[in-house]
Amino acid sequence: MNEALERYKTYLINIKRSLIYHQYMDVFFKYLEEKNLAFETITKEQLAQYFTDKTYSENSINTLLNSCRDYCKFLNIQNHASAEIKQIQTIQKEKEFLDLEEIDKALKYMATYNERLDVDKIKLILYLMFYTAIRKSELILLKRADVDLVNGEIKIYEKKSKKENIIPFPEKLIPMFVAYFNSEPEEKENCFNITQGRIDYLFRFVISKHIGKQVSAHHTRHAGIRYLISKLPATDVQKIAGHKSILTTLSYAIGNKKTRKESYRKAIG
Repeated sequence: MNEALERYKTYLINIKRSLIYHQYMDVFFKYLEEKNLAFETITKEQLAQYFTDKTYSENSINTLLNSCRDYCKFLNIQNHASAEIKQIQTIQKEKEFLDLEEIDKALKYMATYNERLDVDKIKLILYLMFYTAIRKSELILLKRADVDLVNGEIKIYEKKSKKENIIPFPEKLIPMFVAYFNSEPEEKENCFNITQGRIDYLFRFVISKHIGKQVSAHHTRHAGIRYLISKLPATDVQKIAGHKSILTTLSYAIGNKKTRKESYRKAIG
C-alpha cells in the first residue's frame, strides 16, 4: 500500500473533492511499480511512454497531468516531469441539455405508466431545478426553511464558494410547493426527503428511458441556464448560476444544433 497515496485520498475526501485524481494516480503508481520507476524521479519521456502504453485519450492525458500536479502540490514535490508537459488542447463538445419539453414528456409517461412514483413531487423538483438552474448538490442541501413562499425565492449554499445565494423561482411553483409541503412532512434529509442516489436513479433509469437519451441532473442545470440566458441579462444569470466567470455563463448563449438551425431558417431561409 502506498501510504502517501492513501493520505492523498483521505485529503480529497476531507475537502469533499472528487476522487478521480486519486483513481488516476492509483493506476499510475501500479504502472510505476511494474516498471520499477519512482514517481518523484520519472522523466518527461517516461511519462509520455506511459500515455502511449495506456493508449490514453487526450482528455485522459490532461486528467492524469492534473492529477500528478495536484498530488505534487499535496506532497510539496518540486520540479516534477508532469509540470514540463503542456496539456493538450481538446475539442470542446457541445453541452447536453434536458429541456422543458423533454421534462414534460417524461412526467406524462410517469403519470401514465408508473404508479409507484409521486409524479407531483418529481414535477416540482424538476421544475425547480430547471427554472433556478441549481446543482444536484444544492438541491440535496435545501431545507424547507430555505424556501420563501411569500417572495418566491430559495436560499442555497454554493458548495464551491461556500456563499449564500438567493434565487427566485416562478410564481406558478408556489401552489405546487404548498400542496407538497401539506402532503408530506419534512424529514431530516432535506426539503424533498430525497437522497442523491434516488435523484441519480430517477434520471438514469426513468427520465432517460422515457425521452430516449441518457441524461443526468446536471443536464437540467445546463438547460435551465440556457433558458434563463434567453430571457435575462447574462450578468443576472451569472449570479443565479453561481458562475465565477461571465464567460462560463456566455458559453450557454450559443444554443445547440437544433436551435441554431431553426433560428437560421427563420432568419435566412
